[in-house]
Parts: sequence; C-alpha cells; structure tokens
Amino acid sequence: MNLRSLLTALVCVLSVTPSAFSQDNPNQTITASLNNLTYTPRPPKNNVGSVIGEIATAVLAGQTSKEMVGYEGAVRAAVLKGMSLSYRIRAIDGPLSEEEMSQPFTVYVDGDISNMTTTNKTEVETYEEKGKKKTRSRTYFRGQVGVSLQVKDTRNDVVIASPTFNIYASDMSWIETAEGAMNNALKALTDKVRIAFNDMFPLTGHIIERAGIKNDKQKEVYVDLGTENGIAPGNTLYVYRIKTIAGKYAKEQLAKLKVKKVEGEEICFCKVTSHGKELMEALDAGDQLVIMTN
Repeated sequence: MNLRSLLTALVCVLSVTPSAFSQDNPNQTITASLNNLTYTPRPPKNNVGSVIGEIATAVLAGQTSKEMVGYEGAVRAAVLKGMSLSYRIRAIDGPLSEEEMSQPFTVYVDGDISNMTTTNKTEVETYEEKGKKKTRSRTYFRGQVGVSLQVKDTRNDVVIASPTFNIYASDMSWIETAEGAMNNALKALTDKVRIAFNDMFPLTGHIIERAGIKNDKQKEVYVDLGTENGIAPGNTLYVYRIKTIAGKYAKEQLAKLKVKKVEGEEICFCKVTSHGKELMEALDAGDQLVIMTN
C-alpha cells in the first residue's frame, strides 16, 4: 500500500463521526435530507442559572420578549441553507426519493425548534424643535433562536450527531424592526449549522508539494484540495500528524494553513500560519501527515 492510500485509510479510521461512511474517497458528497423540524417552545427553567440568565437580564434592563409565531419556515430554511453551504453536504428539503436512498452515503435530519423570540427595549430620546425640548420613544429589537438536530445514518437509524444551536439575543445587534432582528438571528443560525456539518464531515487532503521556506520554517505548501471540494481563498486548513499509540491510530494537530489561491479542481496554494518550523521538521522526517478542514 502506498503512502497516499495509507493516509486515506487512516482518515477513515480517525474521523470519529463520519466513520459510519468509511470509504475509499473520504471527500465523497453526502446527501442529507432535512425531514421533520418541529416547533416545540419550552418554558424557562426555574433554576439559579436561568434567574441570572437571558430572561432575568432582559427584565432588569426593562426589556420584554415576544414569541415570533410563524417563523418556523424561516428557521427551517436557515438550517437547510447552513447544511447546503457545508463542504460535503448535498442538502434535500424533505424525504429522500428512492433514487437518493440508493446512494451509498445518505443521512436524514430531524429536529426541534425550541425558541423563536425577539427581545425589545424602548428608549426615550430628548430633542429640540423650534426652540422647545420634546421627547420621543423608539423601540429596538434583537432576535433569538434555539434549534436541536439529530443527524442519523439512513442505513441503520444510528444517530451520528446531535448538535444544538442557540442564538442569544445578547449576541445580536439592536435593530429597528422585529423582522430585521429575526433575520439577523437566522443568518447566525445558518453559519453555525454550516460550521457544525463541516465538523461532522470534514474534508481531508495531503500536502503534495512544498513551496516557500525561510529561516528554517515551512512558509508555503500545495494541498490536493480545490474547487471541486468547495475550497476558496481565506479558508483555514489544519495539518495533523498521524501517530500510533498502543497499536491504535491517533492524530495530533501540527500546524495551520490559510488558502491563498485555488489553482484547480484538486489543488490550492496555502500559507503556513502557525508552527512552520515543526511542519518543516515533520516533512523532512517523512512523517505521515493529513490535512483536514477542522
């Protein structure tokens, strides 16, 4: 077995979550169906944490919360968009067709929406008009969303992952409309879902050629990931060293890369952004290295 084949096999073993999808091509596209996503609002918990948490803070600040009924479809769209933006996922809205079910790598996603609310506050402003002081009030809004998902292997219903996403009002900017506040929260939800699915099903690659070296540090390398994998300039890649511990394979993070230029379907040019000396030593020693997107 050559080194590339060995590394590919190791990646399948080391990637804990996608191990259900062990395959010759670790970057195989996975078809993911978003099935049931049900809105089930949950009452606030009566414990110390909740008392000093979001709700208590809002009350003390003179803020009120409102349930945003009717946003179930928008939350579903945000989750679906986040799935589709991840590297390896082909997202389907609704049940898989028979043809899709016959594909070798498929998952389905069910979930629960626990929170769709806006927090609002009213501020009184003083202004001057025709020499007289007057006051007016303005109301501002921040959105919050809570979603939990279960990602299951369609072949055996085994749960692969159960990510939970909470977009808190305190993390959002104040907006002049409730709709704008919810849109902001949904954009944040999409981004978190994208990151979570990239973590579940990372891309893997290899350093195929060394480039710039300076002061005994590896400064630049070429990696066998490109446009067909959704790689773009600015993406961060991680270099792992493959090790054997007590007869079992493991990986340790060695360095970070930043994609500077995508030069084809299966190649990108990267800058080494951390631990260039250690990376150079590992390459000189012929250590087994693998590149991953998380």
